[in-house]
Amino acid sequence: MINYQGEDFTETEFYGREILEAIQLTNKFPTPKKVLIEMLEEMIHEQLDLIDKEELNHYINAKK
Repeated sequence: MINYQGEDFTETEFYGREILEAIQLTNKFPTPKKVLIEMLEEMIHEQLDLIDKEELNHYINAKK
C-alpha cells in the first residue's frame, strides 16, 4: 500500500493515477506514445526510491 495525500492506494492504483495525470498534463487526446513515454520516464526518475528495481528492469526491457 502506498499512502498518498492521506489516501491508501495499491501500487497499481497509484501508478495508474500517475499515468492518467501525465496524460492530462499534456492536454493532447489521444496522447502521442512518445510524449507518454517521456513523461513516464520523468515520473520513474522522480520516484526511483519507491519503484521495485525488478519491475523497472521489466519496463526497460519491454520498451526495447
